[in-house]
Amino acid sequence: MTEKLQFVSKKTIKDIKDLEVKTESTDLDYKEIYTISDTKSKIEIAKDILAFANSKGGYLIYGVNNNFEWIGLDDRSDSDTDEANISNILDNYADGAIEFLTNTIEIEGAYFFILYIFPSKTIIPFKKDGQYNKASWKAGKSKNIAVFKTGDVYCRRGSRSIKADNLFYKLKSNNFKVIENVSTQPIMYNEFIGRKEYLTDLNNKLNNKNNRLIQIDGIGGIGKTTFVHHFTTRLIENDEFKNNFDFIIWTSSKRNKYTPQGIKDLSEFIANYSELLKDIYDFVVDLGLDENENYEIEETVINFLKNNKVLLIVDNLETLNDKDLISFLEHFPINSKAILTTRETLGDFYMSRINLNGFDEKEEFPEFLNSQYKLFCGNDENTFSNLYGESLPQLYQYTKGMPLAGQLISHQLSTGTPVETVLENLKNGKAYEDILRFCFKGSIDKLSKIEQALLFVFSLSEKEELLTIDDLIYISGYSSDDIGLQAIPKLTKISLCLKQKTESGEIGYSIPHLAKIYSKQYLVLKNEQDIISNYENFVQEKSKFNSDSSESVNLFYRSQAKNHKEKVAATEAIKALSVAYYDYDTAITTIERLIEKNSKFAFLYLIKGKIEDSGIYKESYEKTKKAFLLAIELDDQFLEALIELGYLEYKSRIGNRDKIKEIIQSSIDYFERALKINNEDQRIYLGLAQGYSMKARNISYYHHKRTKEKVANQANEYFEKAFYIGDKLSQTQIHSNAITSFGYAINIRNNNRDDLRALEICEKGLIYEPENTKLLKLKEELEFKVNPDNYAKNIFAEKGWKVK
Repeated sequence: MTEKLQFVSKKTIKDIKDLEVKTESTDLDYKEIYTISDTKSKIEIAKDILAFANSKGGYLIYGVNNNFEWIGLDDRSDSDTDEANISNILDNYADGAIEFLTNTIEIEGAYFFILYIFPSKTIIPFKKDGQYNKASWKAGKSKNIAVFKTGDVYCRRGSRSIKADNLFYKLKSNNFKVIENVSTQPIMYNEFIGRKEYLTDLNNKLNNKNNRLIQIDGIGGIGKTTFVHHFTTRLIENDEFKNNFDFIIWTSSKRNKYTPQGIKDLSEFIANYSELLKDIYDFVVDLGLDENENYEIEETVINFLKNNKVLLIVDNLETLNDKDLISFLEHFPINSKAILTTRETLGDFYMSRINLNGFDEKEEFPEFLNSQYKLFCGNDENTFSNLYGESLPQLYQYTKGMPLAGQLISHQLSTGTPVETVLENLKNGKAYEDILRFCFKGSIDKLSKIEQALLFVFSLSEKEELLTIDDLIYISGYSSDDIGLQAIPKLTKISLCLKQKTESGEIGYSIPHLAKIYSKQYLVLKNEQDIISNYENFVQEKSKFNSDSSESVNLFYRSQAKNHKEKVAATEAIKALSVAYYDYDTAITTIERLIEKNSKFAFLYLIKGKIEDSGIYKESYEKTKKAFLLAIELDDQFLEALIELGYLEYKSRIGNRDKIKEIIQSSIDYFERALKINNEDQRIYLGLAQGYSMKARNISYYHHKRTKEKVANQANEYFEKAFYIGDKLSQTQIHSNAITSFGYAINIRNNNRDDLRALEICEKGLIYEPENTKLLKLKEELEFKVNPDNYAKNIFAEKGWKVK
């Protein structure tokens, strides 16, 4: 009894309140007022209690209004809540014993009367009529109201207590377990592997009240049918997930299946919308739930879905593409839900979507191969991993964990095929014609010319290569709208296109290896030669701007080129810069030609500025600054242009002593703008350090000592951040560290007036470049100032002189 009391404990009821359930259900009913003082209220509570008892049991909670607000009981309710009074009412009306518990709970100062009814093992009817007299608004007249009659059986259906129908008797005879046909479907797998995250995701989507349709999509052979079958089995058994449905109906339009022995045609499948309706209708009729024989099949099915909690599974939905089906799904009854497996989306109406991919590489794929290998060998003496573990990375590379491919691999190896042969066949597609056709032919044949052309482009590379939208535009010849707005989204929906970030941070696209093999072997395009020619040009141009010196490559990647056209222009611009130092006229002509063709590409103005800066003309500074400013005007987040402007201003201080404060502040301003964009670039910190050091130098030590030290210390902080850290620094980075050390030491010597600390920084710089003449000279000066006697002794010793 103690365990049963938990049903009406304060904690349990508070947990129900905290769920904030804004609806009533089969096992929960809210009432605002508790009263059994008159005949009508006695009849109503008897009806509700019997309905709960005949069904799954549940709660009557008094003190909750129609807006589902827990307001508590007030003086409209009876104060007497003795269980004996309720028992007397039930003894009077119920033809059988009903077990129930009551309790009065206080929550946040409000009181609630709780009544929990246990489900009865037998069906309990009423043993007398439930009727009362309802007074008319005309004085002296009344009307007899019959709520139920002797022998009536009531049950819970959703939020209502209703007279039992055929459905109730079916559910009761099944002990209210879900009625389904999933368990009668052929078992499609010997062992279900992994997919835990997908299973949880599907369960969450199914329990979301806003979802009616859940689409499970993916390429053929990815395991959609197996996945949904396993999930619904767990749902039926309540093994992992709570079932909220009374019926689960499995329908399938799968026309063939793949086996290691080849593709096998299926004899039973639904071929169109009418046959889908007939499948559901037969399920209803077989259960004896077709209560109105005058209804047409479609009307019967829709009413059944409207009036009951049904989970409909439609497997291989893509083969049923017709307007009536789309309309049926668009207006799918709210009370029910559907899970649809498909290789492609059929409509634009809202669906909650799960895109099923292959097994993960580390755990699921090896586990699946072990399972299948054991199945085909008939024993578990040697596992797949033990025998072929070294080949797992390559197998995964070619299959991306596709279950169907894994099954075929396991079967081939179990029959003695050498693993080297399996790998070679996977690489070139030989001996995999059946699996390629099964997985891809149906979907790819339906694609548009543009979509097929993109698959062909992806298939041209021997290795896995990520191509951006702009790369695809350049190679295929189709427009950005055709590719970016139509083709790529369509290919992604049917899992024939995968996306991920490239090294430069752009979004790149590729296709599964087996889809690449299929596209290469079976796709035939009218513009095939044009695409191949464009691809060859693309590869050649790409190899050019990937094979230059490291400095050019770094500059190229900082160009922020957004497409292939801009990448080519960036490469030519960098070449123009390289000749500017000995042929200014040719360089400036080249860059202006490039700007004319790419007027919105900020990088070209940056390069023009650098070319102008290398010139010997009087107006070089003005032309350089103008080009850099144009680059920033086009892209106010262009880091390179801001850095160049900072250093340009810093250099321009020479010969402009009367404007030096303004010039240095302008340099600092540009570097600080750059710092907001990237706070990890040492070039920015060095620029700021030099700027603040020069700013401190122009502050009088005698009149503004504290201000000078404060600005100098700010420079020191930036110098510290300007050093490149790491064991494998490039020559450029090593040289930069030496320059940073020199400026750092000068700042400490001149502005902080700390020669000993300056000497330490100087020696640090010589670790990077031991032969750096500026650092060596500075070190000599500092050593003399720090300790003149010791300095003299060292100099004399170097000359071979003896000092007493």
